[in-house]
Amino acid sequence: MNNQKQISESAKYWRDHLKSWEASAYFKEGQQNANWWDKLSTIFRGDAMYVRMNTAQELIQPHIAGKTVLDVGCASGRFAFQMIQAGAQKVYGADISSEALDLARQRAAELELQEKLDFSALDVVQPNNPLPQVDIVTALGVIEYFDAKDMAVFLGNLRTKYFLLDFPDHGRKKEFPTWILRQVYIRVNHLPGVFLYSLEEFAKIAEPFGFKNLRVIKRNNFYYVTNLPE
Repeated sequence: MNNQKQISESAKYWRDHLKSWEASAYFKEGQQNANWWDKLSTIFRGDAMYVRMNTAQELIQPHIAGKTVLDVGCASGRFAFQMIQAGAQKVYGADISSEALDLARQRAAELELQEKLDFSALDVVQPNNPLPQVDIVTALGVIEYFDAKDMAVFLGNLRTKYFLLDFPDHGRKKEFPTWILRQVYIRVNHLPGVFLYSLEEFAKIAEPFGFKNLRVIKRNNFYYVTNLPE
């Protein structure tokens, strides 16, 4: 997978901000690398990102043995490593932050998993940029930063039959005070945007690319959209 000379606005933001966000989101290690706002958000977020990741693993566990997976927005590879441990044959990780990917590659080398893990810097909403052919695509905390146009490009770039994606459902607007606090965070940190979709809105974008039988799963206060067999 080749680096892109031009990247989207959301990719630019995460390229520059990911190290701080990840340090705060996964606060049990390395929180000294987070900026003030991200450290503050940890007070309200708590261990939610661990819960989201572990819940995603529970949902994908019955489907992953011996399969190839692309983890979009892999950062330093936490979920990618979990999926290898869960029995995936190979996991490709894509992220825009070369700094985070260097950490992922370093850990893969330390664990002698280089043949099972392949990490690449990539902006997944660049048109005509097909991603690796895999059995399943995963993405946690990613697609909510795609407007409808970028979402269509992303889904069109996928080369898979199945996916499990952390889902930006409209229902999150009802989560007070989390939603209000998040709006403050977005504006203070100049985040390009956060876009929430109903299942019907998402399906309208996804179905032209062959993704059918979509459903939303809510578990542990997180939403996921998938077409994996029930």
